Amino acid sequence: MLVSADDLRAQVSAVFQGRGLSERDSGIIADSLIHANLRGTDSHGVMRVPHYIQRVDAGSINPRPVTRTERTGPATAVADGDHGFGHVTNWDAMGLAIEIARESGVGFVGVNHSNHCGALSFFAYRAIEAGLIGIVFTQTDKGVVPFGGRLPFCGTNPLCVGVPASSGAPVVLDMATSTVAGGHIYKARMENKPIPSTWALDADGAPTTDPHKAAYWTPAAGAKGYGLGVIIDILTGILSGGTFGPHIPIMYGDMDKHRNLCHLVGALDYRRFAGGDFFRDQVAAMVGELHAAPAAEGFASVQAPGEPEHLCHLQRSRNGIPIDDNTWNELTALLPQS
Repeated sequence: MLVSADDLRAQVSAVFQGRGLSERDSGIIADSLIHANLRGTDSHGVMRVPHYIQRVDAGSINPRPVTRTERTGPATAVADGDHGFGHVTNWDAMGLAIEIARESGVGFVGVNHSNHCGALSFFAYRAIEAGLIGIVFTQTDKGVVPFGGRLPFCGTNPLCVGVPASSGAPVVLDMATSTVAGGHIYKARMENKPIPSTWALDADGAPTTDPHKAAYWTPAAGAKGYGLGVIIDILTGILSGGTFGPHIPIMYGDMDKHRNLCHLVGALDYRRFAGGDFFRDQVAAMVGELHAAPAAEGFASVQAPGEPEHLCHLQRSRNGIPIDDNTWNELTALLPQS
């Protein structure tokens, strides 16, 4: 079925308010999830709601956190999420990073005692809309096999950089450091569809196309994705006083344990640099030249990072978001009883 973004937002927000979250926090979470669905990243969209509710009910996510922030320098701050939703904690952390960047040219906020935060582009867009470059890193629990290893160590540990342009869509790189985000494999399990053999390994360390047998994920581009994953664990968990890889409670297990996830959220004022006066125009010009680059066989054109998701957003905003019957039924069952 197709559901409008507004209708889906209202339903998702009502589910969270029914579990004791404030109207504001429920709205931020709903906005984050629907942002992902609109961009075609359904693995990070409303299909996650039942899992989050399980964690609220089990006590590992605090529905009424008291987030504490502290400025630690001209361009830095820390935020303690009090085990609340990562979507809300990171939204507020980006707001603080933007405030600091407007003062100092750059602002970074290290977040701890948090939870899964959804699609990172949601926070990068907040910086873009404030006229800044957005930078977001997060850690996840172990699932990716290190280069040269056979058992998982780091998580999918995604990163996002969002860059404004003077025309057209912003340039937004939002990627896991695994070949694909784990959510894509969870989605394939729900839909009982095969996955490419390059995405995951089974419990014996052999490539698999069966999402139900997928036990570990492969690093993106081998040693390169592995290296990025390690660095992101350092810049999030270790930098913010948390932990790393194997020591993080499992997302789809350990339901009653606080996950203590850490994030690093940043905003950068391009005006403080030599290219600042023409920065947005040059970004738009670069995208234009990418579009003009010769396309390979099977491709209509070369696209900029984030452009396929932007086009999907436009299409789904007009026509509605596709929601499978199982997800819709789960959402409906979680609505508070009147």
